[in-house]
Amino acid sequence: MKILYTSDIHAGSRHLASMLTLAKKAAVDCIIVGGDIVPHRLPGTQTMGLIDAQAAYLNNVFIPALQAFKAGHHIPLYLDLANDDLACNRNILEQHNGTLLHLLHMEKHRLTDSMDILGYMNVPPTPFHRKDWEKPDSTDWPYAPDGYVALSGVQSHGGAIKEAHIEIDSTDTIESDLQRLSAAIDRPFVFVSHTPPYNTPLDVISDGTHVGSMSIRNFITTWSADGLIKVSLHGHIHESPKRSGFIQTEISGVPCLNPGQGNGDRSIFQYAILSINEDSHGVIQVSLTDQQTS
Repeated sequence: MKILYTSDIHAGSRHLASMLTLAKKAAVDCIIVGGDIVPHRLPGTQTMGLIDAQAAYLNNVFIPALQAFKAGHHIPLYLDLANDDLACNRNILEQHNGTLLHLLHMEKHRLTDSMDILGYMNVPPTPFHRKDWEKPDSTDWPYAPDGYVALSGVQSHGGAIKEAHIEIDSTDTIESDLQRLSAAIDRPFVFVSHTPPYNTPLDVISDGTHVGSMSIRNFITTWSADGLIKVSLHGHIHESPKRSGFIQTEISGVPCLNPGQGNGDRSIFQYAILSINEDSHGVIQVSLTDQQTS
């Protein structure tokens, strides 16, 4: 199986088109997007408001582009919103879930006859204002201790922008979500998490601070013990590959990737192409066969 993986296509206005063009040219078997799909800069935001501007993009640009692509290419797409995308507009994607696209957050899908794909899009608290997709990492590790975060901001749940505050002592955490997601695991799987694992080459911001998720790291370690997690795909920290010099690392033998996006030259579409193959003994091997980074 040949997979085109990318994340944070919001970083460039042409990244959606570049992704679909590359998928056709590379003849991949599926596309996986690790979150953040609505562009940063949208026309009409000042007059329409952010919710309506993001909805207009999804309805008038994103969905039609996928429909045109799928009309000629039967390549499944696995994706979801993430922390820069307003959660109240997810219903637009839900209307096409299971047909035009497959939503990833807290879901399991059948990727091949022998392997599933699971997704998770929430991130630990960030310095940013939008809080729809943020929650504490765990009860004893709410966020990376050296990273600056803002606990107050706004959320769009209910269809309106409202002030919000993240309670760091909440029991509703990334860790508790992953415990629920784990209940669905019963065979090998590809894991897609918008936030990268903590203290790796994949979660480094421009000043060198690691800001990833400890719960995501623990999840990878836990499921590596019985060999069920085959690869873990990430994004969120656009500049990390350029800052660390790596798009790939390993945790307990599991390959983990963050191709980055839009750091420096926003015209460059960053991605990775993976090959996942099962040999005659049922052993699944993952290899990185192509990449583009800035």
